[in-house]
Amino acid sequence: MYEVVVINKTDYPIRFGMNSLRLFCKDTGRTLQDLDKLGQDMSLDDACYLILNGIKDGCRVSGKECSLDIDQVADLLDEDFEALNKVLEVFSEQFSAKFSEEDKEGNVKAPKGAKAKK
Repeated sequence: MYEVVVINKTDYPIRFGMNSLRLFCKDTGRTLQDLDKLGQDMSLDDACYLILNGIKDGCRVSGKECSLDIDQVADLLDEDFEALNKVLEVFSEQFSAKFSEEDKEGNVKAPKGAKAKK
């Protein structure tokens, strides 16, 4: 599943799954444990890499080519800074959904430290 976000008058498919998070960790040197704290003290580099990898994975699953690099993402945001908030909302929705979906046995997955629903 991916969501289309308009950035500077162009549609970009965005997907935040394991592959995009894997690429983000690879690009930024973060670990899986760091993803819990991603919204806290996020640098501009982190935001640009998160957007880039969300677009790359969105393009991959939608069958589109993605030739963007980190500098081009930053340039896109210069032209449409509100897109940063749009993409971070998609990230929040997709990342949160992964923790609240029911698994195959009907158990509810909850974020670390949260109480599970009964």
